Amino acid sequence: MKTNILIRAVAVSVAGALLCGCGQSDSTHKTTSSPAPAVKTAATAPATRPAQDPREALILSDVTQLTFGFDKAGEAYFSPDMKWIVFQASPKGMPHYQMYVAPLKWEGDKITGIGQPTRVSPEPSRNTCGFFSPDGRSLLFASTAGKEDPTVIEGGYQRKGGDYRWAFPAGMEIYRSDDWQAQVQAAGGKDIDLAKHALTDNKVYDAEDSFSPDGKWIVFCSMRSGDGDVYIMRSDGTHPVRITSNPGYDGGPFFSPDGKHLVYRSDRNKNNLLQIFTADLAFDADGNITGISAEHPITKDANVNWGPFYYPDGQHIVYATSKHGPANYGLYVIRPDGTHDKRVTYAAGIDILPAFSPDGKWLMWTSKRSANKTTQIFVAKFHPPEGW
Repeated sequence: MKTNILIRAVAVSVAGALLCGCGQSDSTHKTTSSPAPAVKTAATAPATRPAQDPREALILSDVTQLTFGFDKAGEAYFSPDMKWIVFQASPKGMPHYQMYVAPLKWEGDKITGIGQPTRVSPEPSRNTCGFFSPDGRSLLFASTAGKEDPTVIEGGYQRKGGDYRWAFPAGMEIYRSDDWQAQVQAAGGKDIDLAKHALTDNKVYDAEDSFSPDGKWIVFCSMRSGDGDVYIMRSDGTHPVRITSNPGYDGGPFFSPDGKHLVYRSDRNKNNLLQIFTADLAFDADGNITGISAEHPITKDANVNWGPFYYPDGQHIVYATSKHGPANYGLYVIRPDGTHDKRVTYAAGIDILPAFSPDGKWLMWTSKRSANKTTQIFVAKFHPPEGW
């Protein structure tokens, strides 16, 4: 099976592009051990505002494309101060996804684009799942840095028909970089390597990582259990705790804003579909996370549902679904009890990998609504749908 890399969810093959839940994957390039020439991808192209369906325009306004010049880009997250984003992208001529950070451009209260992206991952490597710590000082991402084997093509999940895929590179580890911003600014726009401090060191896939709201914990997915489960460890990589143990691949986890719950997606029903789950975390007397006290299925349908992310109030979850067809993924918001499922995007093609800004005023996601139909990152002002 062709593969390059997963990220926080299942990968979707649309018009030759593989996209996944904690990041993206691409099977359209052959792996090569020779690094491509350095590519400077200035985000200076004018922001685009594609024609919108009137129903979408009521929910998303000021739609702006953030990334240009990459073969593909996606899975972006805001820094706590909303001055930066972290994302992964495939530069032209490079086979695997690299990790980038870029400053957001603001004009008054509007996001108008990004500044020059800085690549923070080394070549050769496959990269995914960037995320900022709550204080903004640390940056997480998963990488095969130092363990990349260009000759290995690994198998993974594939839905019947070959539309949905994810892969599990055995050399994928979780890295944390402290004081990343000072290092990026000192680099002056040059590529740098922030994959220096590994929090995991296994011969299995460890990725799909994000911080707890208090910064004390990191939730992630690991193949160390055999079929993929959610784990939580301290922010220094110690004391890993297995959270899910049911058969099937559980991944793409995020903490709720109050730090008491998780949201993730699972294929445990073994029907070639994915469903969204939440879980109530269990704590000991000292406040340490020991597991979960209860688990709740949020979606129960015949679709591929993935890429869930909490709204800042903790009472709503945005996610991507195939309910309108495998070539037309769309975003929906739903309550944690599975009610009030409301459609957000209406564009043709794919809209996936959503993330809210810390203040809840903006939604950032990955879409093929770009003029050249490549997968790029978009952002828009978010206006909650009526009755949500």
